[in-house]
This record gives sequence, structure tokens and C-alpha cells, in this order.
Amino acid sequence: MIRHKAPILVLAIAVVVSAVLLISIDSHLTFITDDWVLLVKRQGWGAPYFLKPFHGNILVAPALVYKLIREIFGMGSATPYYVVAILTFVTSAVLLFVYLRRRLGDWFALCAAILVLFLGAAFEDLLFAFQIGYFASVAAGLGMLIALDREDDHGDRLACLLLVVSIAFSSVGLAFAAGAVLDLILGRRPRRRRAYVALIPIALYGLWWLGWGHTAQSHLSGHNLVDTPKFVFKAAAAGVTSLLGLATGDGSEQSQPHLIWGKLILIVGLLLLGWQFVRERKISRGLAVALAIGLAFWIAAGVNRNLDRLPTSSRYQYPSAVFLLLIAAEMLRGVKVPRWVVVPAVVVTGFAIAGGISLMHREDSERWVPYANSIRSSLAAVQIAGASADPHFQVVFSPETKASAKAYFLATNNYGSPAFSERELAARSQSERESADFTLAQALGLALHAPSGERTIACQLMQASDAGYTGVTLLHGGFTLTNRSGGSVEVLLGRFAEGFPVSLGPVEDGLKTALEIPADESPRPWNLGVVGSGPVQLCTTEPG
Repeated sequence: MIRHKAPILVLAIAVVVSAVLLISIDSHLTFITDDWVLLVKRQGWGAPYFLKPFHGNILVAPALVYKLIREIFGMGSATPYYVVAILTFVTSAVLLFVYLRRRLGDWFALCAAILVLFLGAAFEDLLFAFQIGYFASVAAGLGMLIALDREDDHGDRLACLLLVVSIAFSSVGLAFAAGAVLDLILGRRPRRRRAYVALIPIALYGLWWLGWGHTAQSHLSGHNLVDTPKFVFKAAAAGVTSLLGLATGDGSEQSQPHLIWGKLILIVGLLLLGWQFVRERKISRGLAVALAIGLAFWIAAGVNRNLDRLPTSSRYQYPSAVFLLLIAAEMLRGVKVPRWVVVPAVVVTGFAIAGGISLMHREDSERWVPYANSIRSSLAAVQIAGASADPHFQVVFSPETKASAKAYFLATNNYGSPAFSERELAARSQSERESADFTLAQALGLALHAPSGERTIACQLMQASDAGYTGVTLLHGGFTLTNRSGGSVEVLLGRFAEGFPVSLGPVEDGLKTALEIPADESPRPWNLGVVGSGPVQLCTTEPG
């Protein structure tokens, strides 16, 4: 009894360790570029929020999940979103174990599930709450396969529902739809009576596509079609490399030294598949379904590839790994594997885990944490600008997403912001504070302009210098600067950063220019710098 339960106990421990590890890492991060689409760019409860495609993908279910989490927990922290995503991820690994154990036995199924639980090469999924779309699609798809294994009406109804859920979370669900269609064609029970299992989910997706999905940008091209076989081979090889813990980056590197091992192992697998087909003169139903799922995913990715969607991309490693394990399990189904093979399988799993976790930690510390700190510093500047920010100012959620300050404040005023506080911002690195000063100056619209009848209150004379330091600080209000240096000077500002990172541009000799600094949420003054040589007159003004 204990031996029978041992794999379940080990799986439970692995699930807890994986979830705790990932949530502890993710708790130091914040929302990533695509998260902001659902948090800020899409507002309200109207149909566009849920039905508008994103990079060609359906977002109905992720949009609903984000909406509910935001209503309950707000958006002051990304941790609740990460927790939900990671719990969905580990659920998919458990369902993978359930599906594989009938084909491989408990111990090999356990090794496969653990490889997925610690798949560090998929860090772009595991460190990104938005990828709940992938996690839930795969989890629901695996649940569908388990339900179809029942071979009864209740299982069919459950499979239909789970396939709807899978497709609603992401287009990865369409790969499982391909598997469902093949399962129905090859199944022993009457096809016509069971057709609804696949037809209802596909029809619902078709309605979405006719109403909304067709408006998405497509990367389908003749070049992509011709290149798809190569894409599929390389994507599958990258999945093998990732499962073995041999991946070395995010898949965009020119040099990927260990990808060769994935290619070689994949070639061996293809030869074994061909030999199996020649020997048995057929492909089993389960293997056909697994191949349909994997190939549908890789082909769809290949025909829609662009410069950001490489076959080796980290974002594809999670589904690729799952689909490869499904295929391998069906190829080995019925094969008597000696018990001693469990030992090397465990050793390989251990090495793969070590390599995967090492890669994920490196990417987290070198890329994701700096990005999270940078975005929180930038948002701190926007928060400080507050009501004085230009409502049309574009808040940048690097690398691609932008939203107007009006939309940003509409969301954050109701649900909070993950931005650093002013005190936290002041303690950040010089580069982050410089970026915050740039953002703050742009949000407030700080710029030199021609005087327009302002009334002078008081004046003082400053000296321009090579370093620019004047010792003058400006809080808010109107100012004029008159260049009396005999040459051109450059006007600079700095607030949180050391020095003067914000350039307002040059002022030629003898010219007078004006500057308006709106009041904002911070009592911290701006430091004024003037680069050049000679006197510059600064006057405080008020509207004439």
C-alpha cells in the first residue's frame, strides 16, 4: 500500500515545492507588458473587453479571470495574479500525471510531471501571470483527454465542456480540438452521436472568429508556409532540449549550443516512430491523437511566425514539452520497460531540474527583476504627476504596450497601482531615478516656450558652468530665463536623480524663454542646471 501511494506522495511534494518556488520568485515581480492590456487598455464590462483578439489569440477567459481578480484584490500588487496562474500551472502538471500513468505507470508518469513542474526553460511563461491562458488551456485540454478515456456519455459531455474552456483561454485549445476530432474519428463508439464533443467548441470559436477574431493581424504568408516543416522540427527539438534542462536562454540567441542534442534525440524518436509504423502497419488511436495535438500547435505557430515568435522561444517550451510527453507516452504504451530504467530516468530528471531552475533564476535576476523595478519606478513618476499629468500622455509599459494617462488613472484610482512610493523611488538606482525624471517631465509637459505676458515677481542671477550646477531649486509655478552669457546655454532639470538628466534644450544669447512647472503630488523641488559659461537671469512670474 505504501509503495503504491509513494508516487502520489512524491508528486504532492513536488507540486508544493514547485508552487512555493515559483510564487516566491514571482512575488518580486510586477505586471508585464501584456498584463496592462487587460488592466488598463481595456476598461468596463462591454463585449470588446472580453472578445477583442490579442495578437490573434482569443482572450475571453483570461479577461474574465483578470477582471475577477482585480475586483477582489485590486492591482496594487501582481502577486494574486501570479498565484492564480501558478496554481493553474501545477494543476496542469497533476492532470498530465493522471493521463500518463495509465500509459507509462506511476513512476515514469511522475518523472514526466516533475519535468514540467520545474521546466525552467519556460521562464517566459512561469514568470508571467498573463500566461494563465496557456496554463488553463493545457490543463483543460488534458482534462478533456482524461474524460475521453472514460469512453462513456458522461465523459463525452465533460470533454466537450473542458474543450470549450481550453479554447476560451487561448488558441492553444485549438490543438486539443484537433486531437478531439481525431479521437472521435478513430473511436469505437458511434461518431455521429459523439460529434458534438468537438463541433460545439469549434463552432463557438468560429462564431468568435466571425465576430471579432478575423480583425486580428495575421502573419500568414507564403514564406511561412514553405518554412513551416523546418519550424515544426526546430520547435519540437527545442522542446526536447528544454525537457532535458539543456536550454541556455530565451531561444532568441544566435548560438544555441545544446539544441543539437534535442535535434539528435528527435531524429531518433522519428526513426522509432517510423519503425513502429512499419512493424504494426498502423498508428494507434492514442498516438494519432497526441501527434495531432502537437503538430496542430507547432504548425499553427509556424504559419503565424514573426521575428518575435521563433520556434525556440521560451514561451513555446511549456506546451511543447507537454505535447512531446504525450507523444512519447503513446509510443511507449504497451512496451514492457525494465524496472531498473526508473533509476536512470530519475537521474536524468534530477539533472534536468537543476539545469532548468538555474536558467530560470538567471533570467529572473538579469532581466525580469530589473524590468519590474524599472516599470515600477516609471509608474511612480506618473503617480507623482497625478492630476497635473497630460491626459493624453502615453504611459509606456515596455516593450510594446502603451496607454494614455487618462486610462491609467481611471484604473489605478479605482484599483491601486503597483508603482513604487516616492520614498521607495528615492532609494532606487541612479538609472531608475533618471528614467523617472524623464517620465515625470514628459507627463507634466515641461518645456521651454516663448514668454506670453507673464508678470515678474522676483529675479536672481545665476552662473552657467560646464557642470551645470547652479544651486537653484524650483518647486512649481511660472519662471523665465534670460540668457546674458554671450553664448548658447542648455537648460537642465533633475528631481530624483543625481545631476540633471532632463534637458529642456538650448537658449541662445540674449533670448528670454519661459517655463511652467505644474504642482503635483510631491513636495520635492526640481534642481535647475544651466550648462555654458556666463550669467543667466532667472525670474519667478505669475500670469499677467
